[in-house]
Amino acid sequence: MSTIRYGTGEVRLVWRLLIIILLFVAVAVLLRFIPICLYTGFLAHNGVAREDALARAKATVFEDPAWSTVIGILNGLMSLPLAWLVVGVIERRPFTWKTVGLDWRRSSLSALACGALLALVLYVLDKVVGLVLGASMPSVNAVLAGLSIPVFIQTFVLYVAMGFGEEVVFRGYVQTRLVERYGIVRGVLVASVTFTLLHIGFRPLPPVTIVSGVVLWAAVGALYHWSRSLYLVGMFHGMANTLMNTFDLEGTDLGGLLLHALVLLLVVVLALRRSAAWRTGSNPT
Repeated sequence: MSTIRYGTGEVRLVWRLLIIILLFVAVAVLLRFIPICLYTGFLAHNGVAREDALARAKATVFEDPAWSTVIGILNGLMSLPLAWLVVGVIERRPFTWKTVGLDWRRSSLSALACGALLALVLYVLDKVVGLVLGASMPSVNAVLAGLSIPVFIQTFVLYVAMGFGEEVVFRGYVQTRLVERYGIVRGVLVASVTFTLLHIGFRPLPPVTIVSGVVLWAAVGALYHWSRSLYLVGMFHGMANTLMNTFDLEGTDLGGLLLHALVLLLVVVLALRRSAAWRTGSNPT
């Protein structure tokens, strides 16, 4: 039996998942590495010392709002050709917006609003739980003191673009294919673990935060499987990251874990109730 393909000739799932994940990471790295190299070379050519040129180039690419926003948008948009490559070229299936949950429906606009609202509610509840568990909380004036509407909009655009890009890859493709092959529970869990552990490559995370992240993204994965709307989970992802990176409020890892577990339980219960109601309506006694 081939290690690359199944007996049917289809490329094995593990290779397809590795291809899209590695390509997504490679694009994210190259979108930052190439501008840094080019700008470093430009500065060095104009008489700036190599080390100083490299430091200035990194600061521009990573810290300048315009640069980071453009790169974030490109990063998010590149997820679509990557999904097309794996689905259309490697799997040889027809690629449509529905393939990755981006088919526009009458409910899509409300899904965007619900995603933003869910992120806001979860963020507030996380801080409330942290406060109950002993985290310090600054005054409202201190929180709003550094808030700038243009900066908030720039941050929102950046993280929504990146959030949608990550959701296209990890929920729209990776989770969908895992669920098709291994079922809902294992598919959602493996996709959530993969997505969470991937972040360790960018910054170290304590064990409680890793578990909390797995539980949260399992809830997001269950929400996507239930709704079939990437607009819902993409906006949730983008708004959640926007809030975390705009308002510097302290929480607790344990509080986050407890809250995320509750959210996962709630999503599962609602999904089961909806499934039971659908079966009852389809099969009247």
